[in-house]
Amino acid sequence: MSLAAGRPSKKVDSELSLSDVTDRPTKTVRVNFNLDEEMYIKLKKHALDSRKTVTQLLTEMIDEKVIER
Repeated sequence: MSLAAGRPSKKVDSELSLSDVTDRPTKTVRVNFNLDEEMYIKLKKHALDSRKTVTQLLTEMIDEKVIER
């Protein structure tokens, strides 16, 4: 057994790390737009009734209406 310089936690070429086998998170971007106050209140009430955030609700709507086309 010989000693070597370097960090003991540094991976060797043949070893896999957790980041090698897990999915990388997707990059997110912020979307802002203007909405009539009445429409915003209706959207917020719908989100509350669905027990979801506005972000979750809009993301699901985009997935259903735009992505799957």
